[in-house]
Amino acid sequence: MSRVFLCLLVLGLVACSDSFIEAYKPDFLAEKRTQATRKGEVIVNLRPVVSALATHLNDVDPVAYHAREFFFVEIFTEDQSFLDNDAISYKLYGLHGFETPAWVREIGKDEFDRVLYTTNKYARGFLVAFDKLNHIAQEEAKLEMDIVGLGKIMFNFAYRVPAPAF
Repeated sequence: MSRVFLCLLVLGLVACSDSFIEAYKPDFLAEKRTQATRKGEVIVNLRPVVSALATHLNDVDPVAYHAREFFFVEIFTEDQSFLDNDAISYKLYGLHGFETPAWVREIGKDEFDRVLYTTNKYARGFLVAFDKLNHIAQEEAKLEMDIVGLGKIMFNFAYRVPAPAF
């Protein structure tokens, strides 16, 4: 009887350790997306009016996003008129001045994938593309989002988050 109990105990412990290893597998792409994202807010009268997240997509997937400098900007605001009236402009600062976007386009919920999605169901996402920076300028990149009448948000991509080690 004690042998049967011991065998069942050992089998149970082995099974638990295997299932724990299988249960915790972090998503590498999600981890890279989180590390390539910066957050900013515009605060008026001690109240956040606009919250934004900017993700440098070239850091997330350099194979898919190699032709230009791509940023996914997620904007949450109660007043959607800023988003609908082209009241937001972008600048990408490198080593020598700034670049204006080649194009900006809204990403609809039907276009979301593993990289392009909003973390808040009330937010709207925009894909912003700039001309490709050289490697040295890319190390000093800062994205500025200017909202007419409210203020500016500077997303600093000059500092790097260490790569995940799984």
